Amino acid sequence: MPEIVFRVRARDASARLGELRTKSGTLKTPVFFPVFNPNKPYLSPREMSEIGAQTVMTNAYIIYRTPRLRERALEEGIHSLLGFDGVVATDSGAYQMYRYGDIEVANLEIIRFQHEIGSDIGSIVDVPMADDIDRQTAEKGVEITLRHAREWREVRDSLRGTLWIGTPQGSVYGDLVERASKEMASLDFDYYGVGSIKKSLEAYDYVTQVDHFLTVRRLIPRGKPVHFWGIGHPSTFALFAAMGADSFDSAAYALFAEDGRYMTPLGTMELSDMEEFPCSCPVCRSYTPRELMSAPRSERVRALAAHNLHVSIQEMKLVREAIRGGWLWELVQERVRAHPRLLEALLRLLERYGDYLEENEPFSKRSGLFYSGPETAMRPEIRRALRLLERVKGDRTYENPLFGRIPLGLRYTYPFGHVMTPGFGEPLEEPTDLEIVEAVLSYQFGPEALSVLEGRELAVLRSKRTGMPRDILIDGERFGFLRPYDGLVVLSLDGARKLLECLPRPSSRVVVYDRYAETVARGTSVFVRFVRDVDPAVRPGSEVIVVDESDGLLATGRAILSAAEVKEFPDSHVFVRVRHHVLPRQNPSTIDRST
Repeated sequence: MPEIVFRVRARDASARLGELRTKSGTLKTPVFFPVFNPNKPYLSPREMSEIGAQTVMTNAYIIYRTPRLRERALEEGIHSLLGFDGVVATDSGAYQMYRYGDIEVANLEIIRFQHEIGSDIGSIVDVPMADDIDRQTAEKGVEITLRHAREWREVRDSLRGTLWIGTPQGSVYGDLVERASKEMASLDFDYYGVGSIKKSLEAYDYVTQVDHFLTVRRLIPRGKPVHFWGIGHPSTFALFAAMGADSFDSAAYALFAEDGRYMTPLGTMELSDMEEFPCSCPVCRSYTPRELMSAPRSERVRALAAHNLHVSIQEMKLVREAIRGGWLWELVQERVRAHPRLLEALLRLLERYGDYLEENEPFSKRSGLFYSGPETAMRPEIRRALRLLERVKGDRTYENPLFGRIPLGLRYTYPFGHVMTPGFGEPLEEPTDLEIVEAVLSYQFGPEALSVLEGRELAVLRSKRTGMPRDILIDGERFGFLRPYDGLVVLSLDGARKLLECLPRPSSRVVVYDRYAETVARGTSVFVRFVRDVDPAVRPGSEVIVVDESDGLLATGRAILSAAEVKEFPDSHVFVRVRHHVLPRQNPSTIDRST
């Protein structure tokens, strides 16, 4: 079984907090690849590392076409040439093809060269496209890109150790992009790229980027990392990460510096117009704007490039923390107000791709849900909550502008009990224990789950410290508990057995093949290869019941992926982390590793 390359650790929106394993180390994603141009070395890769870069990207074609660099790269390796111990990605020269119409090297030659010099992540020669080209030109570019992808596939076995990016193309012609994406997906690249649409990006046409990215993203395997080429302004990172981009690259930090432009997460300022720096990075602590303007040009560009890279890396750290904390949408809504075109792009994303976004959206979060503008009502977790709310009944209700009338029993349940909306506070009435249990069971598992209460005695034990409802007992046996941070039910094994009696298949279930049943019953996580069937409504973070092929209870746990992702992730990726299991754990020394 091949070693897993990309592992998802946490989720928010369609973003993944992941680990990308390469031969030179593991990257935390989402991640920004600053581009290093050997012909314009304003900052060395070592300096980039000191600023905080996990990785750099450089141009293999430039190195190949420069004899002294080519010889050193072949003799010493790309890491030694750059003086960088981290992960090095290389561009094949595709950007030069866009700029100049052609490159003086064959696709297979530059592919092999990237492998020979020790690139951790390499790329084929695709044909980047602008939005103003005619269809015939786009068709020709797609044909070249796919031919090059097939060439890579034929020699793939000789290129092991390097991760390879395949990038579908097609400009603004959706059918061409779909065709290229489907064939690229069938070729099984390690990593997939989405090329930003040239000229549109330079004109701040982010709507075009959203449409192109999502066209590709929905057709390539969900279990592979996705790189968004040419995205380099920190104000855009949160939005594009929320769409599902796992990495970005750009030389914008240096190009902006050449033009005297100072980056911030909320936009760009002209150095010549500034009186003070709104930043405390080493550059901004060392200079005033006037001092930097008076410095020699080479010093000024180096300093601005260092600041711009610092801001870019810090913003990516903030994006990762937002994913980890469950508040990425709030960060997106704040950042898009930096430019009307970014807000326009968010509206397009939420309006057109809401169903896709909802499939990837975690079922619950630890964070609150803050109203951040009228587009909040379009967010995927709101869409889902409104749909599930229809199956919850309750005589007593309260009102919220995002959800309308909410049964009082959901007062402490995510997202209803966690939303902060201007002008609306907490309801004055308190729900009864029965109202809470009935409402949460209906919302989380469906109205059929209420059958577990029929003819049985319900008791809810409350926390001595907070007074909040916690343990649910039915006929004196622990059914489960209401999780403090989201108010949802975490099932005991007895609670799972009771629900299996009343929930129709495959509701709330993950069905594993019988050959893996005992392994799971003894507490092993449910890996993708174990899964035979799954409730289509399962989302990341859903509480699930794990059963064998005969619907016999094996375990309870929490899904890491959505139902839509299970067939597209590597076999060895975890699908469910098991919480309770019906058999005692096995001694590790006696476990059959062949399963």
